[in-house]
Amino acid sequence: MPSSVAKKPLFPPTPEPAAEQQTVQAPTVIVIQPGSVNLRIGRASDAFPITVPHCVARKCLDPSKRLTDDYMLLRPECNHPEAGQQIRAGLASIEEMLLTRPTQTGEYRQITLPRQLMAFNSQVPPETLKSIESPAWTNIEKKPPYLVGDEALYIPSRESYRLSWPMRRGQLNIHDGPGGSLTAVLADLETIWGHVLQEHLEIPIKDLKHYRAVLLIPDVYVHKHVKVIVNLLLNTLGFAAAIVHQESVCATYGSGLTVACVVDVGDQKTSVSCVEDGISHRASRLTMEFGGSDVSRLFHSLLARCGVALPELNLTNPPDVIQMQGLKETCCHLNQDQYGITQQCLEIHRPDNMLLKYKVKLGDEPILAPMALFKPMAFGLLGDHLIRVQSRFEGDPDDPHDEEYLRQTQRQSWAGRMGSSKKDTADMSRDTSEQNLSQLDDLNSGPLDDDSNDVPDVMTTTENKSTRRGDDEDDVEMDEENDLHLMGVDEAIIHSIEKCDSEELRRKLYSCVLVVGGGLQFEGAVRWLQYQVWHSIPLNMRQQLDNLEIITKPKDMDASCTSWKGGAILACLDSTQELWIRQREWKQFSVRLLRERVPFTW
Repeated sequence: MPSSVAKKPLFPPTPEPAAEQQTVQAPTVIVIQPGSVNLRIGRASDAFPITVPHCVARKCLDPSKRLTDDYMLLRPECNHPEAGQQIRAGLASIEEMLLTRPTQTGEYRQITLPRQLMAFNSQVPPETLKSIESPAWTNIEKKPPYLVGDEALYIPSRESYRLSWPMRRGQLNIHDGPGGSLTAVLADLETIWGHVLQEHLEIPIKDLKHYRAVLLIPDVYVHKHVKVIVNLLLNTLGFAAAIVHQESVCATYGSGLTVACVVDVGDQKTSVSCVEDGISHRASRLTMEFGGSDVSRLFHSLLARCGVALPELNLTNPPDVIQMQGLKETCCHLNQDQYGITQQCLEIHRPDNMLLKYKVKLGDEPILAPMALFKPMAFGLLGDHLIRVQSRFEGDPDDPHDEEYLRQTQRQSWAGRMGSSKKDTADMSRDTSEQNLSQLDDLNSGPLDDDSNDVPDVMTTTENKSTRRGDDEDDVEMDEENDLHLMGVDEAIIHSIEKCDSEELRRKLYSCVLVVGGGLQFEGAVRWLQYQVWHSIPLNMRQQLDNLEIITKPKDMDASCTSWKGGAILACLDSTQELWIRQREWKQFSVRLLRERVPFTW
């Protein structure tokens, strides 16, 4: 006798979001924005996040086999034979831009040649002074197994520690070298985040079951990376629940905007995305692998070109890289009205309480370096993946009804309908042939028409086209990414906005460009960006615009914290309470919850 017990489905449906028993309290929500250089983390109730260098230094078991550190400024994409020629061509293009744009007084700039400065700068000795503001070397007498954040950056080079950065250019830093496996990178994230939670936020790991997490991810993300990071939050660290959202959308929340073209210029990447009512348009997302660190590296080479060698700075040494970034922030600008030879005082703070002062003369070097953000050829980069767009989800074994499954079933359904249609057509033709057999016999003497089988042929062709439609879409996306070239920030804005279908939406986006991140916070950046974008907008659209607003400091807030603040606002909204992914649900349904709960197309 057959059993009356119903069979358990192989893949049970994911549950509906449970109704909240109580309102989520902001102090119990941790907002996490993992950047390539800085980790921004804090309670949703905090005014500002805690910013910690996103790195860890681990002690080498065998000092004689110490591995090379992950470099902060130097890039393998610059090591190619045409790098020098490429940089010179980029700088020449920037100089042409500077010469053709008038100043506010209507005058035109005059270019200062490096050789005019080299004779003076090469003979300037540094002034050595005592400094109480210099950072101190990390004390490692107790030989800790690892160090995190600033402590990891100021370890004396003679010590046997290896520095690692788990994020690189907006993605997990997975590579073929030692420490580049997915397991090793996740272990670094667990160490860094756990340390910051305990030491800076004073939350024991065992108490994270009473807290929730808001995770900010890049606009162009890797699905597998998001999955493993959510698993790290819920299963490894033990948060009670988590929400995942994109940085660009959170930036609009943090700035109080509903429609904006969000430009995120970070230390290692520049992203552009068009956001409308809390949705990032997929076709508009674009990420380019250059940012503030490339400006610092270029500024260092420009200083050397005009005779400022700075032999004390070694760009493979983290403390020296920090000093170089400080010089960039102090000296560089985008002020078109400031030109000619100027006196500059370059200060280098050494960790041994020493201050070195160089009183040098600079010309166009302070503006040439940041202008490379508009002409990235000057960075001298060459590689296959310097620009990325959002790719399709390749599928996951834990999610049997993912996007690929839906596409395949749609193809099968369409093919089935077409097959049924062909069968009905054949039956109809057979009946018609039997009814008109005598008429056909009368026509036996004449030849048959060569097109008598047109209908089946057309049906077969239609079926093949529909079956290949999904593959063609993938090919178009792949070809689009391959055809894209590294472009300046202004060109990327135009490219992103023009990817939006609605003309009314494009008009709104051109009227509101939101710049976040710390990579474009130079004096005069707004005017240069307005000038470049305005002259690149299609003429018919330019005639419809009343103004082109560039927002760099929304609500007088630090632009590098805008997205984090938006994540804190997101956590407290009533409309987001159904987006929480709870730990017990994640253990049962895993990545399927991301497809059904995240507030964007997975």
